[in-house]
Amino acid sequence: MRAHLSTTPKRTAAALLLSFAALGSTLGADSKGGPTPIPDLQKAIEGVLKDTKTPGAAIAIVSRDKAEWVAGVGLADVAANRPVTAETLFRIGSTSKAFAALAALQLQEEGKLKLTDTVRQWVPDLAFVNPWEATDPLRLVHLMEHTTGFDDIHLREYALSNPTMTLKDALVYGASSRVSRWPPGSRMAYCNSGPAVLAAVIEKVSGRRFEDYVQDHFFNPLHMDTASYFYTPQVERRLTKLYHRDGITTFSYWHIAFRPAGAINASAKDMANYVRFYLQRGSLDGTQLLQPASIERMETTETLPSARLGKLAGYGLYNYATPEGAFVFRGHNGGVLGGLTEMAYLSDYGRGYAVMINSGKGEALDRITKLLREYVIRDLTPPALPPVTPIPAEVRRVYAGYYQGISPRVQWLNAVQRLFEIKRLVFTSNALSVTTYNLRPERWVPMTDRLFREEHQSQASLALLPRADRQTLIQLGSGTYKKVSALRVWGQPVAMVLIFMTMASSPLFAPVWGLRKLLGKLHNAGPLSVRVLPLLSVVSCAAFWGILILELVREDLWALGVCSWLTVGIMLLSLAFVLAVAASIYAVWRERSAPMNRIAYWHSALVTLAAATVAAYMGYWGLIGLRLWT
Repeated sequence: MRAHLSTTPKRTAAALLLSFAALGSTLGADSKGGPTPIPDLQKAIEGVLKDTKTPGAAIAIVSRDKAEWVAGVGLADVAANRPVTAETLFRIGSTSKAFAALAALQLQEEGKLKLTDTVRQWVPDLAFVNPWEATDPLRLVHLMEHTTGFDDIHLREYALSNPTMTLKDALVYGASSRVSRWPPGSRMAYCNSGPAVLAAVIEKVSGRRFEDYVQDHFFNPLHMDTASYFYTPQVERRLTKLYHRDGITTFSYWHIAFRPAGAINASAKDMANYVRFYLQRGSLDGTQLLQPASIERMETTETLPSARLGKLAGYGLYNYATPEGAFVFRGHNGGVLGGLTEMAYLSDYGRGYAVMINSGKGEALDRITKLLREYVIRDLTPPALPPVTPIPAEVRRVYAGYYQGISPRVQWLNAVQRLFEIKRLVFTSNALSVTTYNLRPERWVPMTDRLFREEHQSQASLALLPRADRQTLIQLGSGTYKKVSALRVWGQPVAMVLIFMTMASSPLFAPVWGLRKLLGKLHNAGPLSVRVLPLLSVVSCAAFWGILILELVREDLWALGVCSWLTVGIMLLSLAFVLAVAASIYAVWRERSAPMNRIAYWHSALVTLAAATVAAYMGYWGLIGLRLWT
């Protein structure tokens, strides 16, 4: 699990855009002039750790045939001054997911299942809702490509930390999030319940507990000798402490309920062998675990509509592409409270790396991975860029315009997310400009009439999808976007600004009329309820959003997943808001003819209208009576 930085699939989001310039002149100079010595690389990593208050990191840089550098940097335990070593265990988060896919591929090679099998076929009693099951059944491959349409697991599932919970019990506990919001296979939205459902199938097919199957079929033959899903005494002795952003305060161990999604503890030595397994295309030093075709399938997207248009640098089976210039790394990242991981490799060049840090500082991980990629590609010849093809005039006409994201990871958060997921496509005869609200233009060039790559990259990551249900759709990274009118796009922020200014004016004017009322100088005041009730609606709305946002940006936001004074308070504030709005509407209507200052009356009416609009919007997205612990 990663909380969540996954981009290329796009939600590893903003992280990979951090500057490489700050990482140290020595490494930057050597990367173009010749081989960079490992000591210089280590020094640069130490600098990142110091700059970001990250106690320690574990690093593995490998080639197809050997491990080049496997080491620890910094501290595993600050209080005890214990250093990170190559044997120190870290929590690898969502990097764990791939083992569920590897197990499914292995069972498919043995003829025991098919990736196209339906989930109902293997676990008919598993609770999930797919309104399209008759025509578009949920299949195993959808679980692995995150195309189920499920919401991501809810905060109550993240908050669960029970070392004795079985996979079956966890799936029962988390059933409410498994509802397909669109036909499986039509859009992608990252979802942490998929690996757990797949693990239940693997247990049914193999007759083994999932963790035991992975231990025997992957950890042991790959000589991942210290890797484990569990918090055993041996793991506790080897495990790094996990730290808050201050680099001093530690997190408690998180017993992840959906262990297949993110519970593995592994060392740099373990990860070195794991990366080499991919570079050797399913084997390690002569021990063949999977056929090369299965690894290639793992690196390929097949269920999304874009797959029918050609190859994209997208999300395969718990394995995604990360462009670095013309190079394209494959792999996955991961994160838990106080720990981040990334493993990536270049299969054609036989090189790869893994990095694990013991804090949740995304900046630290991104700067270190940038260093590692620069090191890995330092003396490689980049792949040639594909030729640019013309864009047909009809394609330019149909697909030019504004688009809004329609594949949210968390449905209720889409109330806010959708307002920022706006793209504009502007075509020329042989190029495409993509902007966000006409800002930050990016230049893309066509590989075919429907597939586009960023001009410095070698693989496509934008697809103009076939029209469906009279909708014009595109896929950008892993997100699906629907064409919308310019009026809708610009109407939203304009309306937001007007509503905000109108509502904000109420508490700004309140001290003026309140003081005058106390001093007996508020003439022609009229009924006080016309002024006070709209003010109460604004205050309750501001309190709801203020507390919610502050809690969502905390490191330990999983606290929102339990029933507490905080979460009940957030729910009550949303209800207080809508009740205050209803009372405001009643008061403004009842007192419409009351003798009072008409400017004050119409101001209260406008504030009430603005608040009612916000309440209706929040109600549509399920934010009224929001129970974060369910």
